[in-house]
Amino acid sequence: MRAGFAGPLLCLLLLAGARQPPAEAVQPPPVPPVDSGITMMAAPVAILITSFDADRDRVVTRAEFDAGVRASFALGDANGDGAISLIELSHWAEAELGSAGALPGRFDFDRNEDDRISEAEFVGEFARRFAAYDKNGDGRLTRDELLTLNFQRPQPGKGKRGR
Repeated sequence: MRAGFAGPLLCLLLLAGARQPPAEAVQPPPVPPVDSGITMMAAPVAILITSFDADRDRVVTRAEFDAGVRASFALGDANGDGAISLIELSHWAEAELGSAGALPGRFDFDRNEDDRISEAEFVGEFARRFAAYDKNGDGRLTRDELLTLNFQRPQPGKGKRGR
């Protein structure tokens, strides 16, 4: 009688073992991300510069940049008088940068403080931006050069679960 139960019992044990997932298939629970306070971001002017990429190869050459700056100035100079007034600058920033308060702003452009931004002042500010973004000095701006690191120290008690 004992031998009669051994066969079916062995089959049941083998079937039970076959239904268990292999040890390597069991995944540990996900680890919550660590808030290091470091993020990658693109400033509004960097986003504008990416739109100057005429051939869409994800690289902005100096020629594309210069053409984009001229077109952007023309958009800002709504009345065509050869300068961007402070009111026009607000409209330009809203259209090109996404917000009237985005930088570069009045004090970046209006170097002689006459409340008008000449084409030379506008081009000069963008030339400074090009030089600052062109980290490797090759005369071209790649997407990684237009990204910046932003660091904010994590605040104690923020982002902790269950507290």
